[in-house]
Amino acid sequence: MIEYIVKANAKINLGLNILGKTENGYHELDMIMAPINLFDTLNIKFFEKKGNLEIKSNNRYVPLNENNIIYKVYEAFYISTSLQRENIEVYLDKVIPSQAGLGGGSSDGAFFLKTLNTYHNFPLSEKEMIDLGKKIGADIPFFINNKVSRAKGIGEKLEEVENNLEAKVILIKPKVGISTAEAFKNFSKLEEKKWADIEKVIEGLKENNLEKVIENIHNHLQQTNLLLNNEIKTFEEKLIKISKNFKMSGSGSCYYLISDKENSQNLYKKLRGEFEDCFISLNDFI
Repeated sequence: MIEYIVKANAKINLGLNILGKTENGYHELDMIMAPINLFDTLNIKFFEKKGNLEIKSNNRYVPLNENNIIYKVYEAFYISTSLQRENIEVYLDKVIPSQAGLGGGSSDGAFFLKTLNTYHNFPLSEKEMIDLGKKIGADIPFFINNKVSRAKGIGEKLEEVENNLEAKVILIKPKVGISTAEAFKNFSKLEEKKWADIEKVIEGLKENNLEKVIENIHNHLQQTNLLLNNEIKTFEEKLIKISKNFKMSGSGSCYYLISDKENSQNLYKKLRGEFEDCFISLNDFI
């Protein structure tokens, strides 16, 4: 048996603009994605014999069948490479919350795909893994590369961004989750949009200018959710009393606050005291 212990990290979106729809119905995006050090852990055992995949997890809400993105990656990898299927067991220690906009499922899938490729002595190039991954989950290409990136298209066109920002990232997710599909579906109802200035966010990251980064982040899906989801609207109103700089990651429902290192501990403690029923985490950029 060969065993891999793999850390699959989360991401946040530093701005998200929806530019329109592609011919196949996907939304065309322009956004910045940044990896952070909040991790799921995948314990992957290859039994070195032919067989199938078994998924186990500490989280009872994680599907253990073909609905799991890990299973979809397993199927697609062996079809794509024409290799014989290995008997594999994956134990997923789930820490990244679901329906949060943090990319947890896509990250699990991407890191499993990279591990499969490593075990089989790299039958797929990075580009081939990205092409395979984007058919399964739009965020998988980002996690294959796993660097701060400007992402266009459906998220597969990646351009690495220099990040010199010296800051902490505080995450806070309410109990309510948001379906990514539902958030995109409702976007057409949003009439007035605030647009992220992606170029200025990139400048701010490069210059270590926290203020420039924050003031140019806007998220079309956050605006959609505020319009149509009263629970999210109420939650954001509570957050803004602590800081007006809270932003939603992706389709939500997780918010983040980028803070200078001096103030981050106090803000984190304040949130822990006032939002006892929420997932709250203090993180760094990777």
